[in-house]
Parts: sequence; C-alpha cells; structure tokens
Amino acid sequence: MTGDLAFLWEDAPASSEVDPGTSTRMSPQPGLPAEPGLWVFVLGDMTIFGLFFTVFSWEGSQARELFAASEQTLVQPIGVANTLVLLLSSYFVALALHAHRTSRFETATRMISGALACAIAFALLKAVEYHAGITSGHVPGTNVFFTFYYVMTGVHLLHVLIGAVLLLVWRGRTKRVERFDDGRRLVEASAVYWHMVDLLWILIFTIVYLAASS
Repeated sequence: MTGDLAFLWEDAPASSEVDPGTSTRMSPQPGLPAEPGLWVFVLGDMTIFGLFFTVFSWEGSQARELFAASEQTLVQPIGVANTLVLLLSSYFVALALHAHRTSRFETATRMISGALACAIAFALLKAVEYHAGITSGHVPGTNVFFTFYYVMTGVHLLHVLIGAVLLLVWRGRTKRVERFDDGRRLVEASAVYWHMVDLLWILIFTIVYLAASS
C-alpha cells in the first residue's frame, strides 16, 4: 500500500529525464508539496476544528441523553454516502496530481472533473440533509447538539465550496501548461487543501454522527 502511494511524497526525476514506462517528461518535486504557508494554514484550520471537537465532546459528556437523542435524528445514510463521496474525491485528486506531475494533463483533467462531480454530489446531499432536519424542526437553536452540528458541518461545507473553486482553477490550468513546474504551487496547494477537507469530514462524521452519544 505504501509503495502504491509513494508518488504523493517522493521526489520526481529532473525535468530533463523521461519516464521509460510512460515516455512522459518528469519534473523535479523536492521536499514537502505546496508552500510552507499553506501547511501553517492547514495546521491552524485543523486546530480550530480540534477546538470545536473538544468542546462538542465535553458538552456531550454533560448531556449524554440529549446528545444521544439528537444524534438519532440525523440521516445516517446521507452521512455515510457523503463520507464515501469525499473518499472517492480524494482518490481522484491523488490520481490527478500524479497525472499532472507526469505531464499527462488530459488524464489530470478527467480526474479533476471526477473530484468536482463528487464535490457537487456532497453539497447536494448536504442540502437534502439540511432540508430534512429543518423541516423536522431541528434547527440550529433547538439545542446545543444542533448548534454545533450546523456550525461544524456548515463551515465544512464552505471549505468544500472553496476547494471546488480551487479544483476548477486547477482544471483550467491543465489546459494551458506544458510541464508540471508551470503552476506547481497552485496544483499542490489545491491537492493538499482538498485532502484536508476530506480528513475534516471523516472526523466530523466520526464524532458527530457516530460518537456523539458515547
């Protein structure tokens, strides 16, 4: 498994070299992907969500019955579907990044399009879930559980929309570049950001949908 994903962090050959397996030019990829500033942002963003999760868990420990009853009203199948959708989107993004790094821009475009389709599906499913909750009388002010639920999932949905914009820009870039170094920062930043969005949702799903009543 580790070998299959090695392309996510291993250095690529110099841009003048050619991959004998694909006959495509490879570009240098030293060190950690994207800019250091992006990783500071990711760390800060994860810290903020970490504080949300900590307070949410503490509140849940003080009102277990309320949280258990509220959790049962969530549409669990939609939560599961959204989890699978984002996992698939991250797979597409990983493939797109690898294709972009090896100058296979048509493949990268298709993979990005797949990730964008997943982003749209996620947003539509979340809209359906919000509609179901609100029409059932479960609004942000109903209790502390739903306050946290709407705040955390709403902020995460905003992250998804921002990530979708980055993916759109990336897809547009694949049609105008000739090698990976052209726009490398944007490409890597978009991929890192999207994987963060996926990770945040997995944590939200685990803590809010599965563990809120524990």
